[in-house]
Amino acid sequence: MNIATPASVLLAAAISASSWGDEAKTKGRLEIVSDDGNFSAELGGRIHFDTYLFDPDIEDPVSATEFRRARITLEGEAYTFQYKLEQEFTSGDTRAGFREVWIGHDFYGGTIRVGHFKPFRAMEELTSSNEILMLERPFTTPTGLYDGRQFQQGIGWNNHWDCYTAGVMAFNLRDASTPRNEGVGAAGRFTWAPINDEHSTVHFGFSYSYENANRDSEPLEADADYAGRRGPSQLIALTPGDEEFFFGEFGDEEFFLGRQGGSVGIAGLELAGTWGPFYAQMEYAYGDYDGDYFLSEVFFEELFDAPPTFECDADFGCYIGDQDVHAWYIQGSWLITGEHKPYNSKKGVFKSAKPSSPWGAWEITARYESIQNDEIADLEADSWIVGINYYHNPKVRFMLNLRFGDNDFTGDGTDQLGIRAQMSW
Repeated sequence: MNIATPASVLLAAAISASSWGDEAKTKGRLEIVSDDGNFSAELGGRIHFDTYLFDPDIEDPVSATEFRRARITLEGEAYTFQYKLEQEFTSGDTRAGFREVWIGHDFYGGTIRVGHFKPFRAMEELTSSNEILMLERPFTTPTGLYDGRQFQQGIGWNNHWDCYTAGVMAFNLRDASTPRNEGVGAAGRFTWAPINDEHSTVHFGFSYSYENANRDSEPLEADADYAGRRGPSQLIALTPGDEEFFFGEFGDEEFFLGRQGGSVGIAGLELAGTWGPFYAQMEYAYGDYDGDYFLSEVFFEELFDAPPTFECDADFGCYIGDQDVHAWYIQGSWLITGEHKPYNSKKGVFKSAKPSSPWGAWEITARYESIQNDEIADLEADSWIVGINYYHNPKVRFMLNLRFGDNDFTGDGTDQLGIRAQMSW
């Protein structure tokens, strides 16, 4: 399908919305409201253009430029129901580009949604890509523990009360672009900000996610992009889905045999805060990935990019049981021009600072992150990132990240220089 089609649909919807009434609002973005107040449509979007330059080691990724994100968002209300339709045009086809696509309604003081959106888990994952501190999110998100599982289809509810937030979601293990399956999951997150004023904020949070791979489910993986996007990645853990990896016979050069399905449970802790122009945030997550399968040494090396660091049976190959995975990071920044990073008390996340002068705002950033599989020796990846962000105005930002990657399992130490030009509205 031509990816220009959704753009035409969204544009036509926005234009037709103007025929509903005579009230147009332009604060922040374009919004049209019908004269009776029953219908509204608000148009937004974002453009993130990246440049990646690699310093290769064992791996030799291609330095390149690309549109990291190019989105159009349409949201509003129809009578008492809310809706959101967000399309990502860099994903290749229409369904792969679905981001938030849902219908919602007020429910017990909060909002209940049905459709396609992010489960409530991991603080940095729920932070908008327009607001994240670095070019890419850390290993406690779909760039690590939840690889390929950023958006899911299901039903969820969230709410906030003063200094608390809560959100829960039950979902099918698929997004709009993946095959139908009977896998199911659930996730929930609770946050508390006991201090939150114009000068300082202290945030605590807890989340839990459970995913059960049933009929036709794809594998559930933890996969670390330790040298940044478009760089090398390291498979950290694998829970088989229903059938994809099951092939071969004992004695073949390649085989993968064992119990199909399996589940993944992940618990996460959050701590973050600001004090004037200083900001710090950290998360720790523990994941339990089901195993109970055998694979040949040849196929092990194909999956994990290096020979096994443990002894494999001469007849049955390499046994993979349950896998304990730990992921954590600590990151922070200093707004050297004196601004303060505000807290979004409705979502329990931090937002970008707004420049306090016509000259914009400058922010120095740093992060260390790590992910490891305790059951396979040396299966660990980590990276250091230092960077600087320049906020030309509240909607335009330029970012530079220097990332030092380290893969203990393969010995690779590829590094990356990443640059982003970003605009949102």
